[in-house]
Amino acid sequence: MKSIQIRFHREQMAYWLGVLHAAKQAGDTNMERQALRERRTHTDAVLELWASPAERVAVIA
Repeated sequence: MKSIQIRFHREQMAYWLGVLHAAKQAGDTNMERQALRERRTHTDAVLELWASPAERVAVIA
């Protein structure tokens, strides 16, 4: 179950990275901000599922 959740969040991270690049090319700052927020949400979710507390701190810092 945990591996399925991690896979989902990693796929979402990849998707939002693509959206971020497309938004930058289009000059859409609102979508850039949205993509960054979404990607951070999924990054945090992966860290919660996978990383130790020390690793989480290292990534956030």
